[in-house]
Amino acid sequence: MIRMKHTALYFSGLALALLSVVCLVIGAGTGAGERERRNRQIERLNARALWEQRPFRDYRLVVEDGDCTYDVVVRQGQITGSYRDSCNLRARTIETLFLVAEGDGTITPVCGASGCACETHIHVRAEYDPTLGYPRSLIIEATLRPNWRHQDFWRSMLAGKGVALCHGANRRTISVLYVDAAL
Repeated sequence: MIRMKHTALYFSGLALALLSVVCLVIGAGTGAGERERRNRQIERLNARALWEQRPFRDYRLVVEDGDCTYDVVVRQGQITGSYRDSCNLRARTIETLFLVAEGDGTITPVCGASGCACETHIHVRAEYDPTLGYPRSLIIEATLRPNWRHQDFWRSMLAGKGVALCHGANRRTISVLYVDAAL
């Protein structure tokens, strides 16, 4: 009887130690990711400050957004004219491109007929112009992952359905081809 108590105590301690190690590993990975995200945020804020100090307010902007291109005039932060727009009115200003960059690290639940067992993780890599600060390139990656924080994920797992639907990713690149003062 005493031996069984020692064995149970031993395995309980072992399980607790293993759980602690797993938590430390997850915490270390999360910490590194947070540092990278914080560095990207600082880089974005510095670039935004450069953009705010540019020598002109109104500008002409040419952007390649995936498989389409737009060439627009922006006055007082609003698109006021268009030379070309094959993006079906999806054109953005530099200010809204900064908002896209701010979406880095966003996690959004994906809910549908089978509940909210999945979520989308957004990662945005940006390259900024060293002189004017505008985002020269934005690579947006959206990855579908299991939403282990939601009860629907656990219901699906316990029902034996698994998380097969929580896979997939897409990637989109937005490239600023030209920015200059509008006439």
